[in-house]
Amino acid sequence: MTGERSVTEQATAQQTVQTSPTTGDRLDAAGCALLAFGAAVGLAIGVGAGLTADGPFPWVTVIVIGVALAVAIPVATLRAWWARGGRTTLLETRAWVRSGRVPDEVPDTVWRPRVRQLLGDSSRQLFGAWAAAVVACLWAALAISGETRDWAFAAVWAVLAAVQFVQVRKVRPSARRLLDAPARVVASV
Repeated sequence: MTGERSVTEQATAQQTVQTSPTTGDRLDAAGCALLAFGAAVGLAIGVGAGLTADGPFPWVTVIVIGVALAVAIPVATLRAWWARGGRTTLLETRAWVRSGRVPDEVPDTVWRPRVRQLLGDSSRQLFGAWAAAVVACLWAALAISGETRDWAFAAVWAVLAAVQFVQVRKVRPSARRLLDAPARVVASV
């Protein structure tokens, strides 16, 4: 029947899911560290807002901003992982793109949408990188006529833009090569 998979394909897919070391949506140590780093960045932004404000700045506001961002950043990260099938699914897809090869037992209907989504994410990341570069330039212009602490903000935005550009440069060509590969034909028994 059209749209249904053969019994052999279903068994192969089930076996792949059962034997794959990256199945499940468990949070590994690196994922926990990334969430903790996001919370620390949120707190740092709150404290930075208080330290860089001219004049008296209510510390209750600093604490509220810091705590809100310390919660919001990890939650946004978790939601992004969940929207892509979990952290392990995202890591597996990135590994396929990095190696330029998808295991033979993974059907096209599984890996192609995941690689397309990763390519779409990299397009949004490229937009974010350009936006960060523009903000870095504007902050550098402010620093020329302003205070020396503005150079620190310009440097932070420039580093953020550079990191994003490097990540996008790694993902986009490899993902396009994978998607340009011809579809595999699965033999049915």
